[in-house]
Amino acid sequence: MEDNFTLCQGVSVGGAEKLRSCCHIQGDNIRGVLSCDIMAKVACGVIEKLAEPIFFFLELPDSERDGYKTYYLDNCTKEVALAIMKRYGTVLVNDGVSRFGFGSHKNDEEIYFTDYQEFQIYSRNPKKLEKLFDRLGIDVVGEDEVVTLWDLINEDNAGCISCVEADGETVFDIPENLKSEGMYEAE
Repeated sequence: MEDNFTLCQGVSVGGAEKLRSCCHIQGDNIRGVLSCDIMAKVACGVIEKLAEPIFFFLELPDSERDGYKTYYLDNCTKEVALAIMKRYGTVLVNDGVSRFGFGSHKNDEEIYFTDYQEFQIYSRNPKKLEKLFDRLGIDVVGEDEVVTLWDLINEDNAGCISCVEADGETVFDIPENLKSEGMYEAE
């Protein structure tokens, strides 16, 4: 188990030091919570195991619809998906308002990073990820042992998420930056 659970720059919740990176595996689904310092490593580790072609997706808040706009970049190789993480990983991981992930067009396996540092993975063979989890100090636990940041939020301990900037860019710059590579908004 890791020593300290770290919050992403765009996430604020009191009591996070009590948490640990952990997940629960149930059938083909894995869900859990991750310390900020290992989120990019998990993303890259899962990308390595996805069957090509791979897609990247990004969900950004849409104030007009009180929901999210979803953007996709289809038909990526593993190298392209890893390059996206290398180029944008810092802002993707640290941003509190966006959601993102990668998936396989071939077999529907996918990883999805959601609000308050939670993640979900769909995998036809979750066992293949246990070595990655072990190497990164992510405990595989029972369903009721997964304590998330949402569990800490109450009327006396409000959570706050915010947009962050890294190297002069925010997550809102990514769709335009990758438009020439084929990124598009889902309808």
